[in-house]
Amino acid sequence: MTNDPAQTGDLIQRAYVNLKSVRDNLTSGYVHEEGFFQMFNRALDELGQVGIDVSEWRLPHGAVGNTDANEFRAKIDAILMYFTIQQNKIQIGFHK
Repeated sequence: MTNDPAQTGDLIQRAYVNLKSVRDNLTSGYVHEEGFFQMFNRALDELGQVGIDVSEWRLPHGAVGNTDANEFRAKIDAILMYFTIQQNKIQIGFHK
């Protein structure tokens, strides 16, 4: 885990652009491109390096060829929405 704010910001930005790139380049059907999974996993690893728990968004071992593009996009969307809410300090309806 890194404590350097500049490095933290850089890792988060790299994770964001990699996730966005994977999401934008997915076609329909099952995803067979191993490079997409490598970019996705690298982005999650970078987020993990800055202390963000990303375990719930990990894809299972053997996901290549067994993950539908819509499922992959939904997982990426969830990660990106999490950061939008966190960065903008948006309060959602689950508070008192």
